Amino acid sequence: MKAFAAAIIIALVGLLLIGIQQSRVIALRGEVAFEAGEKTKAFAANAESQATITTLRDEAKRNAAYTADLAKRIKASEKKAEKARKDFEDLKRNSKPVRDWAAQPLPDGLRGKAGGSDKDPGRKAGGP
Repeated sequence: MKAFAAAIIIALVGLLLIGIQQSRVIALRGEVAFEAGEKTKAFAANAESQATITTLRDEAKRNAAYTADLAKRIKASEKKAEKARKDFEDLKRNSKPVRDWAAQPLPDGLRGKAGGSDKDPGRKAGGP
């Protein structure tokens, strides 16, 4: 009887050990499934991040090209403006109609003389 009782106890302990191992396997399978899902999510997020990075790099390249083009246009406009200023100055100096106009005497009213009066029209009578 002792042998039979020992065999039953050994069988029960064996079943208990098998049950514990089975529960561990089930728990590990659940963890593996969860990790696989997280891995899939991480790959999707990484792909989206890579697409965003590519888009931002392309946008940065376009902005750099636009900035360079804008700088060239500004420089060209500044050169045009400087040439226009020089041309205007040359025209003022070298144009006969402009020289003739500049050679005319100023009218009396613009030379600081009031028309026929020596009083300063800006002062009030009796003021300091």
